[in-house]
Amino acid sequence: MKKLLFVLLFIFFAVIVGYQVVKSRFAPEYHGTKELSGLQANSEVYFDDFGIPHIYAENELDAYMTLGFVHAQDRLFQMEMMRRVGSGTLAELLGEDLVDVDKFFRTLGIPKHAEWSTEEWNKEGNTPWKAATDAYIKGVNQFIENGKLPLEYTLLGTKPREFTINDVHSIVGYMSFTFAMAMKTDPLITKISRQLGPDYMKVLSVHTLPEHHVIPNNYPNRNTENKEIIFEETLTSLLEKLPVPLLEGSNSWVIDGSRTASGDVLFLNDTHIGFAQPSVWYEAHLEYPEFSFYGNHLAGVPFGLVGHTRELSIGLTMFENDDQDFFEEQLDPNNPNQTVYGDAFKPLITRLESISIKDKDPIEFEVKESVHGPIMNEVIPEIGRLTNNPVASWWVYILEPTRALEAVYRMNHAQNIQEVESAVRLIHAPGLNVMYGDKAGNIAWWAAAKLPIRPEHVNSKVFLDGTSHVDEPTGWMPFEENPMSINPESGFVASANNQPDTLSNGTFFPGYYYPGDRWNRIAKTVSSRNDWTQESIKSLQLETLNENHPITAKSMIEAVENASFGDFESAKNALTNWDGNHDLESIAPTVYYKWLYHTLHGMMVDELGDADFESFLKTFLYIRSVPTLIQTEDSPWWDDSSTEKVESRSEIIKYALEKTLSELNDQFGSNTEKWAWKNAVVLEHPHPLGAKKPLDKIFNVKAPAVSANEESVNKLAFDLNGTGIYQVKSGPAMRIIIDFANVEASESILPTGQSGNLFSPYYSDQAEMFATGKYRPQLMNESQIKNNAKGTITFTPKSD
Repeated sequence: MKKLLFVLLFIFFAVIVGYQVVKSRFAPEYHGTKELSGLQANSEVYFDDFGIPHIYAENELDAYMTLGFVHAQDRLFQMEMMRRVGSGTLAELLGEDLVDVDKFFRTLGIPKHAEWSTEEWNKEGNTPWKAATDAYIKGVNQFIENGKLPLEYTLLGTKPREFTINDVHSIVGYMSFTFAMAMKTDPLITKISRQLGPDYMKVLSVHTLPEHHVIPNNYPNRNTENKEIIFEETLTSLLEKLPVPLLEGSNSWVIDGSRTASGDVLFLNDTHIGFAQPSVWYEAHLEYPEFSFYGNHLAGVPFGLVGHTRELSIGLTMFENDDQDFFEEQLDPNNPNQTVYGDAFKPLITRLESISIKDKDPIEFEVKESVHGPIMNEVIPEIGRLTNNPVASWWVYILEPTRALEAVYRMNHAQNIQEVESAVRLIHAPGLNVMYGDKAGNIAWWAAAKLPIRPEHVNSKVFLDGTSHVDEPTGWMPFEENPMSINPESGFVASANNQPDTLSNGTFFPGYYYPGDRWNRIAKTVSSRNDWTQESIKSLQLETLNENHPITAKSMIEAVENASFGDFESAKNALTNWDGNHDLESIAPTVYYKWLYHTLHGMMVDELGDADFESFLKTFLYIRSVPTLIQTEDSPWWDDSSTEKVESRSEIIKYALEKTLSELNDQFGSNTEKWAWKNAVVLEHPHPLGAKKPLDKIFNVKAPAVSANEESVNKLAFDLNGTGIYQVKSGPAMRIIIDFANVEASESILPTGQSGNLFSPYYSDQAEMFATGKYRPQLMNESQIKNNAKGTITFTPKSD
């Protein structure tokens, strides 16, 4: 026994020592002195309780170079993943499983567009945003050269190449690709339109319905000089291989002083992004003479896409506008290298792409482009199954070089609302709702995007005719006609990925908008009182209630009113009395979502097939169409086309109920108290290497169960499925609250932690706080930061 005890103690101490040795090699450093080549004067970084760097520098370039170093120290591997997605080089690092993903992004044109943007960037003269970006890149590269690289590189047997401006443009391209809703949705809608017909289409919410909630516009008077303000397999399965999350949606609302207890503006933002480890946003606070900014940064981007000074704040949600059309071309029967266009032909432009693959020989493939854009048949399986004709992607983003870096730099350095709007104008794609509030009492929302003018007959959700110019956009709307609201009488602005109201030119602009459930809850709640505070508004940001789900549930109960719930009458009672809250102890969501899945499956899988049905569940079309689909009695979807008889609505819903109760009994037991929502919900933040076992146990971050939901303000989304276990896939990538009565007391939270380095104490320290609805400070007070710092690094100029 003594020998065994000795051996166990030896193993225990060996593991401890081994861990410390490994940690010392790979862990980020938050103390000490470091030299940076090119630094003009000393800069200091103070790390707070949550690892957020507070950078104090003597000048702008030193601040951004310092930011580049500390950003890379915590998030280098995330930068690696994001630049490889945008440049189509994932397979080179992660192997042949990612070849199809690289093909997709190269065909779509993001790497080509990044190179074009870089060419134009290099032609531009000296500008503050170029100098700041170059300084940031120098800081990143000095960490790559001299810092302790994260463990992931050792496990993959590689080292990072230097970071470049083209990498930054590739990352911007990844962000612009966002949620790919047109590519997920338009082929499916085209299939339904062509193969099933108008009776099936009219039950779907392809376009915004009258009962959906729209964002009201409030255009400023730009001609009145005495105004205070004057304004100048399936694509789905392929994308699941991505090692970085996609932007999904977001909420933001800004309340003016007429509705707050302090009389100052309250600003809130929570961007909805796929959950991952590390989480998307990296927080950093920069101070140098005449500049003070606290920002949320994408990996590899020097400027905060979301952030605030002591005078103003900017936030984002996805606009969800339709900026991508698909044109079905017709090949010349005598020459397959050109397409029919009017009375003539247009040549297909071909380029050869080479993809490097880890441990394999490189492969080459051809990309063809018509007059409308790249041909997508081979990289979007749904298109290839639908037609043999070439289908081209016309996408606003790749039509001109991006000026996103200039735009965000200008927003970070803006002094007032006019300067922010001037910067917003530079964003041509992706469509973003830019939210604004300031100390002077102004609130604003602008839809930032270059909006095409389409012919009136065009339905942009189905494949268009590529054989002529008839379906093509005819021009662009001026920015002044974009959706926006400036200082409205309502006392607030809000966006939640829903449809903007009719524009000033009379256009109801198409998009992939959500039905407005979240926006309606925000609008009703904010309007209900005039004494909001930073503390009281948290209940709205954390709310998990949806008012429409109980209506759908009750309509399903009414459809089977003669059917018995048997031993599970308590489940019926729970659904009947459900207010739409997704409380963890409630059983109503557990029953509702499984019953809804089986109902929709019974309705649609015979027409769509399993693959397209699963794709449907991952589109905006599903969210928008459920109430109409479930409540329409005479819908053709109810009939099971695989049988001779004509099934009714009640039959399909009743069969789905029987299946639901049986499966829940098998899954959780006969005691319905065990059907609590907390037992059906799983939240785990996946790391790129976590896809390979047992690395998931090492790198992924598990969190407590959260109140998963569809379209509540605190949106914690999951894929509807028949298993009855719901993996939360996306949600708030941060929750920010700022009261301009005391900006230094602003609060936020991240889903996991500030650092992406496994050995950092800040790797997952916010995960439980996030899951349980807690916040922590966004510090800007210098004495508070310096007196309570958990670590300090002094950067000094390196003598060359």
